[in-house]
Amino acid sequence: MDTKEPSPLDRRRIARKALEALGVGRSDHAIVRVTCPASHRVATVYRTDEGPVIVAGGGPGAHGSRDRVDTAHHGDRLGSEYVDMLESTRFEDDEVPARCACGSRTLSRAELKRAVETHTHALAVP
Repeated sequence: MDTKEPSPLDRRRIARKALEALGVGRSDHAIVRVTCPASHRVATVYRTDEGPVIVAGGGPGAHGSRDRVDTAHHGDRLGSEYVDMLESTRFEDDEVPARCACGSRTLSRAELKRAVETHTHALAVP
């Protein structure tokens, strides 16, 4: 019986491929959106064929539905997206790195899983 879990790197590759498979209409597959007090998008959880995928960090969309490049208020680029499956291995921390124009944040996989399970579509982080 092979119970080998994929490595974190392999899991993130699977998550990125699953996200890419959603195509340009990936927002139609969003199930949880996380915002900061300034209403910047911090993260989104998407429903994919591989399972829930979290996308956190910089990239387009941090300013809501406006279609523009994500630039911090001081003109710095926020960087690339962190893409991963919501499920993790038993040896990993619960924390997921995230950021918005306000700064770096840490999200909880357990809290995001509860939001998915309870059909909570919007979460605000302090």
